[in-house]
Amino acid sequence: MATIHVLDETTINKIAAGEVVERPASVVKELIENSIDAGATSIEVEIGEGGSAYMRITDNGKGMTEEDARLAVLRHATSKIQNVEDLFDIASLGFRGEALASIASVSHFVLTTRTVDQELGTRILIDGGTFTDCIPYGAAPGTTIEVKELFFNTPARRKFLKTERTESSKIQDIVGKLALSNPHIAFKLTIDDRVAIITPGTGSIQDTVAALYGYKTKNDIFPIAYESEHIYIEGVVSKPTLLKSTRIWQTIIVNNRVISDKTILKAIDNAYHALLPKSGYPLVLLHITVPASMVDINVHPRKSEVKFEDDKIIFKAVYHAILNALNNPLHERYERESSSFTQPLETESQGSGYNSYQAPQVLSDHNDTAEHISTAIDYDKVFGGRRTKGYEVLRQDTRDFVDALKEKGFTPPAPKATYEQETFEESSFTSVPTAYTSYTAEDKEKFHQIQEQHIEDESRDIQKSGFLPMGQVASCYILAKKGDDLYIIDQHAAHERVRYDRLCKSSESIPMQSLLVPTYSNATEDEMNLVENEQDALLDLGFEVELGGPNQIKLVGAPVDLVESKAQEILSYVFTFLHDHEQPTKAQLRHEMLAYASCRGAIKSGHNLNMYQMTTLIEDLFHTDKPYVCPHGRPTIIKFTPDELGKLFLRS
Repeated sequence: MATIHVLDETTINKIAAGEVVERPASVVKELIENSIDAGATSIEVEIGEGGSAYMRITDNGKGMTEEDARLAVLRHATSKIQNVEDLFDIASLGFRGEALASIASVSHFVLTTRTVDQELGTRILIDGGTFTDCIPYGAAPGTTIEVKELFFNTPARRKFLKTERTESSKIQDIVGKLALSNPHIAFKLTIDDRVAIITPGTGSIQDTVAALYGYKTKNDIFPIAYESEHIYIEGVVSKPTLLKSTRIWQTIIVNNRVISDKTILKAIDNAYHALLPKSGYPLVLLHITVPASMVDINVHPRKSEVKFEDDKIIFKAVYHAILNALNNPLHERYERESSSFTQPLETESQGSGYNSYQAPQVLSDHNDTAEHISTAIDYDKVFGGRRTKGYEVLRQDTRDFVDALKEKGFTPPAPKATYEQETFEESSFTSVPTAYTSYTAEDKEKFHQIQEQHIEDESRDIQKSGFLPMGQVASCYILAKKGDDLYIIDQHAAHERVRYDRLCKSSESIPMQSLLVPTYSNATEDEMNLVENEQDALLDLGFEVELGGPNQIKLVGAPVDLVESKAQEILSYVFTFLHDHEQPTKAQLRHEMLAYASCRGAIKSGHNLNMYQMTTLIEDLFHTDKPYVCPHGRPTIIKFTPDELGKLFLRS
């Protein structure tokens, strides 16, 4: 008897389903793309229990006749291509003809469809890949597909599904991205009888972004319109002040297809390189249109990746498109808005003009040898027009006031303010670019481990007093000496460590204070689920949060030690962490929130400190448990001995 045999059709379909149907979100994606290809202007998605129990997708597209409907559920049956040559010029989203057959093979599947010129439509029923019935059926023009009990006949696949919350969030993410790629289509997503997404379908990218991410974002985004070398890019990018801790708000669309591409992500990061802190991702939506001959979309079973003919051309186009959007002189309305970017305030006689800051050369593998990418970013336009007084101006004002008092015979008392008591305007969105920022994640991790071990080894040689501050470099690093040794201290990382240790001294459950006026904010379906399901965890962190209405949450109480204005931002970070980490421990949650809060509240690069403030910061740093690293593991201090300095200068 032969040991090799041909598999039956049902088994083949189940195996093929593994490539197309990875989870409920995969089903939703495939079916919505079919609706888009059918010319729908309205698409409604309903799911239950994370999609594993029930999914229904309804569209008002052109529908199908009974003959086409019967063919559509067969493998490799498609209206999108005729032969292999068509693969190189595909305008539709689907083309393989596998989706419906694959989905039907692992679910209870019902397809109802009708064309506009038919009196009755057609309903087809399939159970686990077995065709059971095809009947005439009254229906509106368009197509409705119901998928029940996904993976009911493949329990090995079903047990690998995540929690209902996670699967629902994946579906919400894919519906949102498909809505962004098709702003002319009105989308509606209902999760367990609660509306999670509604988009207007007006054709406006800005309206769709506002519907998904909150209408306040309309004031924080810039439009993109860029054309170069047969590449056309439109979309929106946000101010550097609008950040998420993950790339959840970054969407890349190539020829109407939502994709993920490392080259484009790198171009985004490089364009924002000098504008952002070391962590945080701005909102970016890119609609990129290229000739079909320049891109191959047939490189991934789920069509989530593409291959460009020339990555360098794409990189440069995306990079310049974003820089042009951030520096567009037409964005005058943003100059009138308040900003947290701190620069010295010019006097009336000096006028209000500022010199543009020259962006650093892009650190990228895509730099051309003959032409370096270099663009001036007008920080005044990007961050806004208002400026606050820098330290030098404040110091001169203080001197004038003190001199006037002395003339009156009054001797002012010695200053008692510390670096925390003096008012600093937050400048959370600037960073000091260094070669270190171009390292890979693996390189950075190795650097952290080696540097932390090196600093910990040296800690035995460093006493907790006796440091003499000498000044600042780049308003970011404190230079200090102790004996003959030179120390460079990162003021932000040092203050971050001080703040973290102080916050950690609170009780295990962080004390909460009720807000005088509760604050309301727009929320995603996932965030609303977290409010309902993670009440104990949120209370342990000092947050009292309630549902505040459709797609809104209400912040009633916040941690005592947090600035109220930062509470909403920190709560958003907690939601993101809970979303990305299933069932984190109480200790993990507490550490992550306090580390994030410490970072956001610490003094930033660009803050000028006087000698008293520098001395106080150093003293406070050495009264913490781990003064040599910040809560995120970065070094706070680097030491140079005379011998090490001599080696740098090649002294024998």
